[in-house]
Amino acid sequence: MRANKIKNIGIAGMISLGAALSLSACGSTTVNSTDIDVDSTDMTEAGTVLVNQGYQPLSGTSLVSAITNHTFSYRDGEKDANVNVTYFENGVASMTWSEDGGDRGMKKRLWTVEQSKYLCLWDKSEDDDCATVFTKAGQLATIDNDGEIHYMTQS
Repeated sequence: MRANKIKNIGIAGMISLGAALSLSACGSTTVNSTDIDVDSTDMTEAGTVLVNQGYQPLSGTSLVSAITNHTFSYRDGEKDANVNVTYFENGVASMTWSEDGGDRGMKKRLWTVEQSKYLCLWDKSEDDDCATVFTKAGQLATIDNDGEIHYMTQS
């Protein structure tokens, strides 16, 4: 009888651990990565520009709710491409793009919310692509570590 209880407690613990690990990959707000590339001076200055334009920063569960199961579009001037990003509830982001020259592409990346305020996209190389996110009247704007702002509309 006692062995059965210990076994049941062990199974419940494993299930809880599995659930916690699953949630950490699905837009969790408490992953707590300390080695992500954020908080640059450029990022701070660009944030001031957005606040002056009437945008408000998003963080925590508000950030997760604003992007989960939604598609956003923006113009990537560096690559001369239109980009669509869909953030799925399972922690996967699907990115598609169409360049002015006719080239098209698609890739999938994992997304998380780090330190409750940075939206990060991850690829197989484990390089992070993190940004702060702001909102205004249903539109989003992201700022990467270089201070580059992407104005995004919901599709």
